[in-house]
Amino acid sequence: MIRTLIAGLGNMGQSHALAHHHHPDSEIVGLVDRSGRDLPSDLAGYPRFASFEEALHATTPDLVCIATYSDSHADYAVAAMEAGAHVFVEKPLATTVADAQRVADAATRLGKKLVVGYILRHHPSWQRLITEARD
Repeated sequence: MIRTLIAGLGNMGQSHALAHHHHPDSEIVGLVDRSGRDLPSDLAGYPRFASFEEALHATTPDLVCIATYSDSHADYAVAAMEAGAHVFVEKPLATTVADAQRVADAATRLGKKLVVGYILRHHPSWQRLITEARD
């Protein structure tokens, strides 16, 4: 069972949280949400935290899913990996090249998996498929 912490509960964060909720090999150990928004009933029973740092230390996750505002991605990803977790982060990885390099370096140094999510519709092969299909 993979202990998963979800940070950010906007549209993408809730989508990731629901996917982990329904995945038989994932156990959500906490949700980070600074806004206190209402959640779907499937997510209502999980521990909620207003602070990422508090959640990270209280839950000791194996995986952290980051779907927060872009300016927090790099710091959250590095903190998660330094706490022992693998990281899935929504795009962009960071807001500067230097921060992106810092995250990549942390993953290499710590031997952690780092995955950056993206919406398929932006992938060149998907765009080509759509173009060809329309012709």
